[in-house]
Amino acid sequence: MKRSTKITTAVVVVAVAGLVAAAAPAVVSAAPAVFGVASWASERFAAEPSTAPTSGPADAEDPAQENLVSLGDGISVPAGGPGDCTTNAFINIGSDDGETMHAKLLGELVEMGESELASGPVTLDADGEIFSYEVQAGDSLIAIGERFCVDYVTVGMYNHVRGGETIAPGDILYLGPDPTLPFVDIYSPYNVEPGSSTIPYYDGVAAFSTAVATADLGAARLLWKRLQKDMPPETAAVITQALSDEDLALLRRMFP
Repeated sequence: MKRSTKITTAVVVVAVAGLVAAAAPAVVSAAPAVFGVASWASERFAAEPSTAPTSGPADAEDPAQENLVSLGDGISVPAGGPGDCTTNAFINIGSDDGETMHAKLLGELVEMGESELASGPVTLDADGEIFSYEVQAGDSLIAIGERFCVDYVTVGMYNHVRGGETIAPGDILYLGPDPTLPFVDIYSPYNVEPGSSTIPYYDGVAAFSTAVATADLGAARLLWKRLQKDMPPETAAVITQALSDEDLALLRRMFP
């Protein structure tokens, strides 16, 4: 998420030391975190129910399973999307056999036009596809999901909208994930010991995101010295190279 305040080295060090974030889990359990179809995010963004996708084939005898369409990856969603949409898209975040997590769009984003709570500008990629959206005052994730026919819960997950945090004017929400880029898990450090506190990691990632948003590469490099060990090797390699290349656009995509 976009941060408007310039951070200093002193603030960075304090953040990494572990200021308590109310939304961050205090410890990590013995089981690794998995972002699947049924996610904690459904509770975090429960201001209005989001239609939950299902795994596996639909059961013809169960009325709740009727009128589903498959988006691939074993995920099925209602044929009618949010709001006035007739299609439904979903950002799937996951990994195969415990490998590094990646995100990809299942289904197709559709521009339904501006609304009172989703009136911001859209950026297209080189292929003319919807890439990102800039949040305006008064916008809501639910309305943004309805504008682009995408599950708003997964948009929030992918863009690191933390529990209890609201989107703010100027925030950039990425809607078209690059499936080749690793996804940064903001809650669970890599190979963390069960029972360990995750708060320092959570705060460190938040501070790194702020440094990237404010183009403070010096602070980002300082933070990275502490964070690197807590990232999967593939993720760490991409971030290290991006810092070396001063590729802020890539870093902002990985730390929105």
